[in-house]
Amino acid sequence: MLIPRKNEDLKMNLLVLGAGVIQILKRKPYNIETLYQEVKLASGLDVVRFHDILTTLWVANIIELNDYQIYLRKE
Repeated sequence: MLIPRKNEDLKMNLLVLGAGVIQILKRKPYNIETLYQEVKLASGLDVVRFHDILTTLWVANIIELNDYQIYLRKE
């Protein structure tokens, strides 16, 4: 769920984790697998939550995917 509930651990909220992914992508574009491994090391994330984060960032038009590379959208 995007909006955190009062009982939810904020460290595992999609918005917080999505902000972490954005910070990682600010450094350079990543291959999907490499990005997953980096995010997994940083937050212990599973692949389902990672997919949810990427989907949320893509729908919000924050990231782009091109030939298995994920990068921040230039505005």
